[in-house]
Amino acid sequence: MAKFSWNEENTAQLVALADSIGGQVSQENLVTFAEEIGTTNRSVGSKLRKMGYDVQKASEVATVSAWTDEERDALVQFVNDNAGVYTYGEISELFAGGKFGPRAVQGKILSLELTGSVKPTEKKETPKKYSAEQEAQFIALLEEGAYLEDIAEALGVTVQSARGKALSLTQKNEGLTMPKQKISTAKAKTDALADIEDVASMTIEDLVNATGHTARGLKSMLSRRGISCADYDGAAKRAKLDAAAEAA
Repeated sequence: MAKFSWNEENTAQLVALADSIGGQVSQENLVTFAEEIGTTNRSVGSKLRKMGYDVQKASEVATVSAWTDEERDALVQFVNDNAGVYTYGEISELFAGGKFGPRAVQGKILSLELTGSVKPTEKKETPKKYSAEQEAQFIALLEEGAYLEDIAEALGVTVQSARGKALSLTQKNEGLTMPKQKISTAKAKTDALADIEDVASMTIEDLVNATGHTARGLKSMLSRRGISCADYDGAAKRAKLDAAAEAA
């Protein structure tokens, strides 16, 4: 499986998700974020803690393994019988009727020390979001003390993307500091759906226009609350997340 690494884009995505919580990030939230970003709960939790977010400890949550001894033994047999044939995603689809998601399968196979029998997932090349020229411009604006919103506007990117890039640059360069925001993030933590009378009849695009939140942030919000709109089934996503949390 291709090794996951944090970059400006997925860091900005994580920041947007964490900011939408408006408080402590729970272990359940970590499951949601990890699934959306494509990494592990532990990686997400570690990244958030490094950025100063309040993250619930795993030890504070009672967990029960979703794997029975029979399912564990069956997984060992399946992997050994098909060594090098299937990726984690394919095993997830084929094993136990798709009961376990790719991350649950990956984690179990890792604990069983069978990773060498899994077919590597083809690595997807992610294009750089910022060119060398844009990065140089970004650094110059940081040194000038520009506001985050102004940097985003100058570079033609979203505030979330600019925040993620700023985090990356300030971590790599000691002389740079995070830019201030004109609009406090505390104001953005109000309930985005509070004034929406009929969410079910609206599309994600409608909600984006009505709230000013990103489509990804709104989908995460709908999933956490188990609410569906015209073109996104948040209720089904909530059920899937609950199942994933039980399997964690």
